[in-house]
Amino acid sequence: EMIIVGINGYNHFEGSFFANSPVTGNWEDFVTTDVLRYVDAHYRTRANADNRGLMGFSMGGYAAINIGLKHADKYQHVFALSPGLLDEEGLDTAVAQWTSQGWTNFLNGYAATFAPNSDSETEQKWFAWDANSEEIRAKWDSGFGDVTGKVEAYVQAPYKLGSIHIEYGNRDWFTWIPEGSQYFVEQLRANDIVVSEVDHQGGHELGALQVRHVIEHFTEVFDD
Repeated sequence: EMIIVGINGYNHFEGSFFANSPVTGNWEDFVTTDVLRYVDAHYRTRANADNRGLMGFSMGGYAAINIGLKHADKYQHVFALSPGLLDEEGLDTAVAQWTSQGWTNFLNGYAATFAPNSDSETEQKWFAWDANSEEIRAKWDSGFGDVTGKVEAYVQAPYKLGSIHIEYGNRDWFTWIPEGSQYFVEQLRANDIVVSEVDHQGGHELGALQVRHVIEHFTEVFDD
C-alpha cells in the first residue's frame, strides 16, 4: 500500500520550482514542513523518513533532487524523471532555448526564484538574464545548475538518502536535460554515492512506462 500525495506548485509564473525565494515564497518549506504535518495528521502513515519518498517530473524532478539532497532526514528516497539539471555548459543552452520559445513567464519565474532582487525599486523583483554578468550567471546557475556544489554539500550533510533514481530520455527536446542528468549521476558516483540511472530512450514524457517504473521503485525501497 502507498499514499500518493500530489503537491500543486503552481503560482503567478505557472511554476514555483518548489524552492524558497523572498519573491515567490517558501515552497521548499511548504513541502518539508506543512505538507508533512498535514499528511501525517490526517492519513494512516508510517511517519518516518524511511517510508517517505519524493518523485517529480521536469521542474518537479529538479525539486525532488533539490529537496531530497537537503532533507534526507525527512525523505529517504528520490525518483527524478527528466529533471531540470544543467551540466557545466548547460545554462547558456537552456536559456537560449527558453528564449527562442518565447517562454517569458517561465524565464521570469526562474529568475524570481533563483535570482531574486527584493530590493528592486521597480515591479521586477528579480535579476533578468545577463550572459555577460558573472554575478547574475551565478544566481541563475544556482537553480538547475551548480550540480558539483550541491553534491559536495550533500556529501558533508549528516543524513544520507536511502535511494536515488534518475530517469530521462535521450531524445528529450530539452537536450540539456539528459546531459545534465548524466552529469549529476557522474558527480554522485565520483563521490561513491549509489544512484540508479535509466535512459528510457524517449523524449520529455511522463507516460505509462515511467509511471510503472515509479511504482516499482518505491515498492522496492519502502519498508515492508
